[in-house]
Amino acid sequence: MSPTCAIRRLAAITALALTAFGSHASAQTDVPSTIQFGGQTRAYIVHLPPGFSAQKPSPLVVALHPAFSSAAQFQQTAGWDAVSNANGLVVVYPNGGSPAGTNGNFTWNSWQFSGKSPNDVAFLSALIARVHADYGTDPCRTFMTGFSNGAMMTNSFVAVHADKVAAIAPVSGGWITAYGGSEADLTPSAPVPAWIWRGSNENFVTGVGKNSLPRSEQDRQQRVFWVNHNAANLVETTSEVLNYGVPRTYVTSIFAGDAPVRFTEVQGTGHVYQPGAADLIWSRFFSQIVSGSGDCAPCPSDINGDATTDSADLGALLSAWGTAGGAADLDRDGTVTSADLGVLLAAWGPCQ
Repeated sequence: MSPTCAIRRLAAITALALTAFGSHASAQTDVPSTIQFGGQTRAYIVHLPPGFSAQKPSPLVVALHPAFSSAAQFQQTAGWDAVSNANGLVVVYPNGGSPAGTNGNFTWNSWQFSGKSPNDVAFLSALIARVHADYGTDPCRTFMTGFSNGAMMTNSFVAVHADKVAAIAPVSGGWITAYGGSEADLTPSAPVPAWIWRGSNENFVTGVGKNSLPRSEQDRQQRVFWVNHNAANLVETTSEVLNYGVPRTYVTSIFAGDAPVRFTEVQGTGHVYQPGAADLIWSRFFSQIVSGSGDCAPCPSDINGDATTDSADLGALLSAWGTAGGAADLDRDGTVTSADLGVLLAAWGPCQ
């Protein structure tokens, strides 16, 4: 664990011990919260499972609502609270950055990488850091899912911050090419496990103007992008009947490579957070994945990837001194400084 994560976790344990939760929550708890970001007060809900304790780092799922909706509405319909309560994970439901109408609904500023306000990519990064600090959640088991506009935001986020989540599950979301963007704007820094979902009846056209595309084509492009990015190949396609309310057929293509990709089409459904998605995403995918990048890399001080922290890594760190540094920013504080040098020297020698 990095020094930064250790300090945050200790602070979380101390803070929670002094709150009304104590260090142990005996029943499920919803915590409405706010964070100041970009000149706005951004709201979110944290769902803590029964028996939650910050002394035992829990997995974290970031669940993003669709357009013209809210954190509270998505919490009621997505099914993640039940998964949380049964499996001991923390779920955070944030509101998007753009108000939609006057009834408390929001949208996400997806496919926006210029920093234009509201900068929802940067907001979600700050939110994840806040939840880790406040609740001691596990940075190496942090996941993101979303529905529709929330799925688009999930892909937007991981294009910039692949090191902040271990896997993603976009459900029934549009693709960047239909909204005037280019796949060249999507540059995840590492392979990303991805499970993409759609309903077989999602045959409508969405997007912006002449860029609009049938949803089936957008989903195909999304699948191809992640298969190519993860250097994955098709292993098998399965078809099974599952009963989430009523029996439905779930057809899933499974790809293996540098990171796994799954693509599921639920037969007979339309534009919804697909029935049973939360349960299946957790039990068959998220629960089996631990991040291997960023602070979770097996040997983050090995900057050049030769399985040893040595003079070559020291040279790379010194070359990046005073900059954002990328891999050389070992404590993830945004700048390569003496603190990073200390982390590197403490890890000197073969990776363990």
